[in-house]
Amino acid sequence: MRNKVLLLVSSLFWSYVLSDHCTTPLGEASECVSLYDCSQLLSAFEQRPLQSKVVSFLRQSQCGFQGYVPRVCCGPLPAQQERQTTPRSRTTRPPTNVVGHVDPTVPEDSSPAPRNQCGVDTQGDRIYGGQFTDLDEFPWMALLGYLTSRNTITYQCGGVLFNARYVLTAAHCLIGAIEKEVGKLTTVRLGEYDTQSDRDCVDNVCADPPQDIPVLAVYPHQGFSDQNKNRKDDIGLIRLARRVTYSYYVQPICLVEPNGRLDVGNDVFVAGWGKTLNGRNSPVKLKLNVPIFAKNDCASKYRQLGVDLTDRQICAGGVFAEDACRGDSGGPLMLRRPDGVWETVAVVSFGYGCGRDGWPGVYTSVANYIDWIESTLQSSNE
Repeated sequence: MRNKVLLLVSSLFWSYVLSDHCTTPLGEASECVSLYDCSQLLSAFEQRPLQSKVVSFLRQSQCGFQGYVPRVCCGPLPAQQERQTTPRSRTTRPPTNVVGHVDPTVPEDSSPAPRNQCGVDTQGDRIYGGQFTDLDEFPWMALLGYLTSRNTITYQCGGVLFNARYVLTAAHCLIGAIEKEVGKLTTVRLGEYDTQSDRDCVDNVCADPPQDIPVLAVYPHQGFSDQNKNRKDDIGLIRLARRVTYSYYVQPICLVEPNGRLDVGNDVFVAGWGKTLNGRNSPVKLKLNVPIFAKNDCASKYRQLGVDLTDRQICAGGVFAEDACRGDSGGPLMLRRPDGVWETVAVVSFGYGCGRDGWPGVYTSVANYIDWIESTLQSSNE
């Protein structure tokens, strides 16, 4: 039982080390001790179900690890401190998914999120052959919702949040065949885990409700044409009607730097709600680790199909039953840097079938479009 508790505890905290002296999230001087030596926070942790605001406070209190046990900056929870200083009153927890709320710490909309404010992930049946993600893993993942002729919303593409107002995706998810075959893109959903559940809970930890935000404008790259077999310039931006509310379940990812480099064999990840091995779209967010595939070998393979890849495209995968599939389109190819921060290195574009052995998927390289992304952000905010 204790091992199970340690596993759950470890999943709630980030791993970094600070000194023994610390400051609590409430600004009080304290000591960094084992969670089991801090009665206030241990008591809060042992409550079931765990409320998201308690999970948030526990993570903010973390100051390192002692083996597999997190160390915390020991102090009272906000509610405990309030009872010590003010009369008890009946309060209602404010909703955390009100998309109109503006956090003063959120960066400007005219640039990607600053590198010290993005890419932080609380985690160290799919995407083809993939595995389930944790509840708050990859909190930048977005679902793109299209209004069908039957006046219903269907989710057919993915994307990734990279600041409080913009989502990065593939151009083919914005214009072309998808408009005729599916419908118009009208909404973006953030903070989703299980599309079949009204409220997502795992091991008695429940996420905030997802945020559904209307689409204000779309910006497909001007060089993209869905008539072009190689899908060059398959990248685009979505401007949301309102800013998102950041939480542990909604966070921006970092964009790779213009000089970012990937080597053959580098492990990268895709995530989304695309087809599983049984051929159906997964209701649960899934992830898959794929290797970078040699570009020359990839180009040679696709040349057999009459497709000429450009130097702005990346190949990854090529392992049987492990690939990004329809439904994952527009989602990110992600790299975890040595410092633990995640960045988007590419966008899911196309492939030959799904999960075919020896046939990698093709992705649009984000590093080659940083200037375009930044100029589009600036012009759309003028």
